Amino acid sequence: MVVAMETQPRLTKTYRLLVRGTNINETSLLATDYLNHFNEVVMLLELVPDMPEMLEDVDEWKPATYIEHFAASGFSDKELAIWAYENAPHEYIQAFEDLVGSANDQIFATRDLLKKLNGTVPEDEFRNQTMAKVREVRLTLEQISGVINGAVPRYDQAEIDDIMDQGAIDSLFD
Repeated sequence: MVVAMETQPRLTKTYRLLVRGTNINETSLLATDYLNHFNEVVMLLELVPDMPEMLEDVDEWKPATYIEHFAASGFSDKELAIWAYENAPHEYIQAFEDLVGSANDQIFATRDLLKKLNGTVPEDEFRNQTMAKVREVRLTLEQISGVINGAVPRYDQAEIDDIMDQGAIDSLFD
């Protein structure tokens, strides 16, 4: 999708005018409503330690692209959200898509880990592992929110690896 968008002319300035007064950010031309797609599965993951059967619902969760999410949503400006996305500045789209890919990967890795650990480790360890993984996903969602709200993170791969390092996250809470 991004490659095709690069070959088409952008109407970024026009869409920045069109999104004024909506829930679509004028800088990034993205809407935070997209995060609802992830918030649903994060809430399910948070319930897993107390209700492991929720893993079945987590298993049913499927990623949705920005366009898929808005096409199926009841968002009042959904067509505008899609058109604005298609005309958003490349630096926002690239950062956004990279982070969305990371969030999807984290969710699937968390689901797979929890399915493996469920019933095989003590309850406290299961809860701690679950919540540590949920914190990782939430950190990525915060970064996505930042991009949507007009901030493009500038990280090199080593910094990204550090951010995703569970030991580093855990040390913040010690």
